[in-house]
Amino acid sequence: MRKNLMGEADASITVFLSLILTCICALMGGLFESVRTAGSGWYMQMALDSSLDSLMSKYHRDVWEQYRIFALEFDESGGLAAEMEPYLDSYFRDAPFYLVTDRNLTVSSPVLITDGGGRWFEKEILDYMKKGIWNVEYDAGILKETMDGVKEAESFGAIAEQYQECGRQLLKLEESIENIGESLERQKNYMEAGNRQLSNGNGTGFIKTAEKLKKELERIPLLVREYEEKAEELSREIRMAESGAAKKQGDLKSPNWELLSEEMESYRSYTDKEGSRHREVKQTEVTAERNKAVVEDAIRQAVEVQEYIDSWEPDDEDDELDEKRLWRRVLSVTGKFTYDSRFAGTGKKDRKKRKVLESLSCLAGSDLLSIVVPEGKKVSPDRIDKQQFPSVTEMSDTEMPGFTGYNGGAGNFLPETALLHEYAAGFYTNFLSEEERHVKYEQEYLLSGSASDRENLKNTVNQIIAIREAMNLMSLLKDPEKRREAELLAAAITGASGIAPLVSVTTFFILTVWALAESVEDVKALLEGGKVPFLKQGREWRVSLTGLAESGTALFRELGASGNEGEGLDYQSYLKLLFWLSGLPKKEYRMMDMIQKNIRTGQPSFLMRKCAYRLEAEYKGRGTVIPISKKAVKAY
Repeated sequence: MRKNLMGEADASITVFLSLILTCICALMGGLFESVRTAGSGWYMQMALDSSLDSLMSKYHRDVWEQYRIFALEFDESGGLAAEMEPYLDSYFRDAPFYLVTDRNLTVSSPVLITDGGGRWFEKEILDYMKKGIWNVEYDAGILKETMDGVKEAESFGAIAEQYQECGRQLLKLEESIENIGESLERQKNYMEAGNRQLSNGNGTGFIKTAEKLKKELERIPLLVREYEEKAEELSREIRMAESGAAKKQGDLKSPNWELLSEEMESYRSYTDKEGSRHREVKQTEVTAERNKAVVEDAIRQAVEVQEYIDSWEPDDEDDELDEKRLWRRVLSVTGKFTYDSRFAGTGKKDRKKRKVLESLSCLAGSDLLSIVVPEGKKVSPDRIDKQQFPSVTEMSDTEMPGFTGYNGGAGNFLPETALLHEYAAGFYTNFLSEEERHVKYEQEYLLSGSASDRENLKNTVNQIIAIREAMNLMSLLKDPEKRREAELLAAAITGASGIAPLVSVTTFFILTVWALAESVEDVKALLEGGKVPFLKQGREWRVSLTGLAESGTALFRELGASGNEGEGLDYQSYLKLLFWLSGLPKKEYRMMDMIQKNIRTGQPSFLMRKCAYRLEAEYKGRGTVIPISKKAVKAY
């Protein structure tokens, strides 16, 4: 081994230290680059989040100002990426330390405000109502009681309306019985008149009377067919009413179901008794056919006798023709005529009042605006084009459950549903609103969805009338004094005799008509800005049964204006009640329809389906060494 010469240094330590220093520098450089790479990733995430926030801040200002809804309008997702790029570029331009190259931004398909069956639109409404202006705490129990009450009124009214139709058919059936009875009475009168003419030797007069009698007898089969058709129609209506009542029984509280059950039982009793009367009606046809043969024989013999008399010439001056003896032969034939008195003597009937009530009963579901709209106020004739509306282009045929989950009654979501109704009442116009918009009755549109202002108002008015009719009928059925008044009128209409349950059934029919008339008067008051209690007491009743039966629809003009006084619920409150009966997805998409319609006034190209609720962006690039990819999701 070579030894170190004097003055020579050993370089191993230097090499060692150089290697250590190199490793330390490499480690430091790696750590530094790692930190920069991580920092670049975090910086990219911050830049992406901030840029997406900046993009979302470009929400449509008019939609927010008018409806407090955030909506980002866009043409296509590529355009959104182009809008975000300048924000991202400014971040990296101001931070060269975080070097990222080959940057690429993509904005995936945005979630639209119209997506999800209206759930995102609904969420924005609830966020605003809860955090913005609405501080009232709703009691879910009270709300459920309200909802159940409205639903019960709807079901009660639907059952009553079906039985009201049964009442109309029943009165028509009774009218056909009266027609048969009147025909039998005329037959009797013709036969008695003919016999008197025969007794007086007036053969020509008898033949004319007998021809009239024959025609009257020939009417009987037609009258019997008419009766049978009406009887079948009544039977069908009663079956439908019973089936409908059974389906809705679960919606009614026990006391109210018992009220209706008593009335339904009277209809069953009537149909049970009707079986025996049906056999009697058929028997009139048999009797008429037999009597027709008798009359034809009498006419034939009367013609022969008259011809004999007319052609008789005496053999001598003392011969006399015994005409009475000849006509007695015809009288012996007419003596075989059977007087059918089955439906005679049914008592004096007030047909005029019956016709008035039948006419009034047909008001349900018809166009009542001419009656209920205040004098001097015109109904808007405007129509709208719905082709571009979200409810047409975005809502599927199968309704999706809304965000609240209320689709028949999950109690936990009732407060949210109530907030939606408050929002609709606060941001959309109705018939009483003074604000002028292209759609005059927006809340009515939310309920009906028609392209016609008039149709929307008509349908809403009819819905309120149906609710009021049900509540008024409940009140009448519980009022003994008013029920007695209806029974007296029923007795006057049906006569003193007939089928025993007829008066009971007719009484219920009269009560339904009375309730309907009162409900029309109630809506008149609401449209004049007044209030109507949900369940009326006797002192709050406006329509008298006597006046109604005498005047019919003219009574509404006689009563005049209902005034603005009163206690209870106003028109807006009844609209909120109707909202509980309207499906959420339909209602929410119709809200979007109105937003789109009003915004398009100043911006004709505006479409709700071009408004984003939520965006998802992805940003990719390459750091100094490794690629970087970040995602961000933002929603209003």
